[in-house]
Amino acid sequence: MDQTQATYAAEDLWRSRERQTQILFGDWHEIQPFYVTLAAAFRAAGDTVYPPTVKPRKGMLKAHYDPTTSTVHIPPYDKGGMWALNVGIAIHEFAHHVAGAGAGHGPRFRAAMVDCLKVSGWNHALLEECYAEAGLTLSDKDDGILSRVSKVYAQADAPGRTAEEKRMFLEKAQVMAAEHSIDLALLRKRQADADDKSGERDRPTTGKLFDLTSLTNTTHRNLTVDLANEIAAAHGAKVTVRGKSNYLTFYGFPEDIHLTELMVTRVTPMMFEEADVYVKSPERRASGVAAVSARITFCQNFAIEIGNRLRAAVAQTRTAVAETLALTDGSVSAEIALREKEIEVNDYVNYVFKQNGVRGSWKGSRTGSWSSGAANAGREAGQRANLFGRKEVTG
Repeated sequence: MDQTQATYAAEDLWRSRERQTQILFGDWHEIQPFYVTLAAAFRAAGDTVYPPTVKPRKGMLKAHYDPTTSTVHIPPYDKGGMWALNVGIAIHEFAHHVAGAGAGHGPRFRAAMVDCLKVSGWNHALLEECYAEAGLTLSDKDDGILSRVSKVYAQADAPGRTAEEKRMFLEKAQVMAAEHSIDLALLRKRQADADDKSGERDRPTTGKLFDLTSLTNTTHRNLTVDLANEIAAAHGAKVTVRGKSNYLTFYGFPEDIHLTELMVTRVTPMMFEEADVYVKSPERRASGVAAVSARITFCQNFAIEIGNRLRAAVAQTRTAVAETLALTDGSVSAEIALREKEIEVNDYVNYVFKQNGVRGSWKGSRTGSWSSGAANAGREAGQRANLFGRKEVTG
């Protein structure tokens, strides 16, 4: 799921930069001739590719490819499918056809996407750059920082892991993420110091909408915002909230946004599962505090503890990197680079907020009845959380 989300984010960015992807079809049946032409281009390049069949879907919420029948299902115009009737989406589904069963949204699929653009004569390098910004590659050998961190998460999920072992894997994952972020900050500083005018270096950006509508109620969404604020701050990202906490938007450098989204996705279900256990416990019942108030207090303190752990891991990594640089070349460029990165993110966020009229600040979830028992239980759960839950926010 992590690769899928990162791939979607990269392709959203690609479609925003590549105008040809926005070319519209009148309805689902007009995609079939497009596929015939695209398949012919593959064959002209020496690949045996024939077009999939295109059929309408009953629902409007997704387009999908069925490898068992080689069929692309597209929501029709009259069912609300206008969002899917563009060339970018059509190529995405055709790439599933080229990649074959079992490719998911991994390296083989992304390579197929690039191949679709190559045979069509499009600028395939632009898509590859967008994948790279999301920490993804086209090779199984190295699938980017998101995949490497996810593999460490998976190790923690192995049966029989002790709480201490899980904590060790968390620290390892966070150190990997922090080192990656520092390495990129140093690279950007070197480019800036060299007066690089190519414009190719990473810059702060705005992430795609992070959907919280699958959560059951406003209280759960508000508590997720509390957690997301803590995680984003630890990764050097900023966040805004929209539509009664239905959506989040993260701002910062691409690697920090994607790592923040990855951790929010993994930790949110864990927070609510731990809160449910406490709310149903004899301790909570004996306290006399209402379930809703106990849940809010528990989750707020859980989020704070997660933020503390992440910030401590990042700070420890920064210190280690700075000490290594001081020993090797006497440089303090790591701290300077990270400070410049922070300033650049703040300048970008202030500019975007001014342009979009963003005002106010998140006040946090509120409860009229604070519970010391729930607060302690939340902090303890945050301290032992392995942050590797397999369930995800959006299922």
